[in-house]
Formats: sequence, C-alpha cells, structure tokens
Amino acid sequence: MNQRAIVQVIATTVLALFYPFVIAAEAPGRVTQALSGAEIVEHCYYKNGGEDQRSRLLVTNTLTNGRKVFSEYIRLWKSYGGQDGIVDKVVLYTASAHNKGLAFMRWGYTNGSDRLADQWVYLPEMRIVKRISKRSPEEMDWGFSDDDLRVRDIDEDEYRFVEERTVEGKAFYIVESIPKHDPVYGKRISWFSKGKDWEHCLESRVDYFDKEMKMVKKQLITWRKIKGAWVWETGIVKNFRTDSTIVYDARDIEVNVGLKGREFSTRALARGYRR
Repeated sequence: MNQRAIVQVIATTVLALFYPFVIAAEAPGRVTQALSGAEIVEHCYYKNGGEDQRSRLLVTNTLTNGRKVFSEYIRLWKSYGGQDGIVDKVVLYTASAHNKGLAFMRWGYTNGSDRLADQWVYLPEMRIVKRISKRSPEEMDWGFSDDDLRVRDIDEDEYRFVEERTVEGKAFYIVESIPKHDPVYGKRISWFSKGKDWEHCLESRVDYFDKEMKMVKKQLITWRKIKGAWVWETGIVKNFRTDSTIVYDARDIEVNVGLKGREFSTRALARGYRR
C-alpha cells in the first residue's frame, strides 16, 4: 500500500477520533439568558464520554464524481484523562472485505505537553506496523487536519455569541470562535442545541472557515446518552473544496466496558481484533 493510500485510510477515520470529548460535564442546571460565547462553550462543548467505548463504525464517503465508497470498522476508545500526558487512545480495525486486516491506532496527548499525536497503521500485505507522521495543515483535500482531532482549550480562542436561532422548531446558541493561533482556520461557527438544561446543551453543527473567511467544511452531529456518557451516533462532514461528503454511523455502541491498556499497543494492532 502506498503512502497516499495510507493517508486515505486515516482520512476516513478522523471523525471517529475527534469524538467523544473526555472532559467531565458540569452538573445540570437551568439555561439562563444573557450568556457570553465563552460561557456557552464552557457548558456545551465539554462533555463526558465515559471511561471507554466499543462500537461498530460504518463510513460512507461520497466522492466528487458521485461514487460512494463504503467502509466498516470496529472502534475501541479509552480515556486516560491526562495521565502521563495522554488524553486518549483509539484503535480501528477494518471489518470491510476489501481492506481486511488493515488497522489504525492513535494516541492523543494533552495540549500542554507540546507533543504531537502518535499514529500507527498495520499493513496486512507486508505484515508490519508503520508509524504515520503528522499531516501538513494544508492537506485539506480529505477533510480534517490533525489539529481537529483534539479537544481545544477554552483559552485557545476568542468567542462571540452571535445569536439564538430557531430552525425547524429547534433552538440553537450560535457562537463564533476566532483562534488565537491556527495554521488552517480563520474561524469556526458552532451551533449548540439549546436543551432543557446545560446537560442537554450539545454541539450539533460546526462551520469551518479558512483564513480568507470562506466556508470550507460543515460538520453535523447527532448525540446519544448511554450510562451517563454522551456519545455521537452519526456525523456528517461536507467538504466544499472537493464537493465530497463523509457520513459516519456508529452502531452497537457500548460504554464503560473495561478495555485494558494492552489493547492499545502495536502488538495488539498487528494481532488483530479479539473480543
């Protein structure tokens, strides 16, 4: 498998790595008025994703020419909560017949550690585990840059509450985030669903703009609460630069199943998925 094929494998998994957030949510409370953008982000962006998750991930990539590419993965995720500088670890095992045996792993580190995420892919044809380097921020053709895969600190952006808007009977807080330092984006516009309390206020949509303030991507998310943890069920990423769309559908979701650290190692990656 050549390097471009490896990058494509990473691209189809990025949203699966982007969620869930792993910072505990605040206790539920009534949503009040006259809020600032930063207050809304503090309440609605950071959610508890549980200690670990296991699920089946179906990915449908609709290319520019309209052709659809289908993939299926077994996804394992474990939170480390910043222990030893590690935020979380993710493994994806390919369940699709056309890429059988292919596997991908990512370790994410805390923002203050100044350490880039570690990434590996197992290539079954060569029977080797290969480390993958960080992609350039300019590689936007398949969607997310590596920086999109982590939870942003509250002080990384300047926030502005734009408005409260109702669409098809659903109310949203709309917040503009201007990054203080970002090689890719000029701003993000987040749509937070206005729930009955802060516990049910969730980020449902994100619009991404480049440095020229042209919208380059739109992300839509639906959520589900399992055992007190918020997990996403579907994610849709529309890339306006390539006129392509990726749909992520998480099924058979299990939370707090007791995944062990050894399941997130290069040895386990080469061995393959064993339940």
